[in-house]
Amino acid sequence: MITVLVPLLFAVLEFGDLFQRWLAQESATVQAARYAAEVGGDAPEVRALLADALIAAGIDPARVVVDITPSRVGWRQPLTVSVQSEAALAIPFALSTTVPLRTTAIVRGEINR
Repeated sequence: MITVLVPLLFAVLEFGDLFQRWLAQESATVQAARYAAEVGGDAPEVRALLADALIAAGIDPARVVVDITPSRVGWRQPLTVSVQSEAALAIPFALSTTVPLRTTAIVRGEINR
C-alpha cells in the first residue's frame, strides 16, 4: 500500500507546485502586457518588470522565452505578450520529466500617436 500512496502523495504535491508556477507566470505575463500597452510596446522597462515579477514568483528569468509583438503599438492596436518556460515534474518511483508552460496576454495599446 505504501508503494501506491507515496507516489500519489508526491504527485499531488508536484502538480500543485506546477499549477502555482503556471498561475504566477500567468500573472506576470498579464502585468507585463498591461505595462507594455501603457508605454507603447516592447521596451527594456517592460522586460525588467516581467523579470522582477518572475523572480518574485521563484522563476528564473534567464530560462524564460519572452515574445512581445508587435514591438510598437498605437492607440487601440493589439499587443501580444507570450512567455514560455519549462518546469520539472518529478514523481518518485513513477516519472521524471519537464512540462512546458506557456502563457499569453493580449491587450490594446494605450498611447495615442
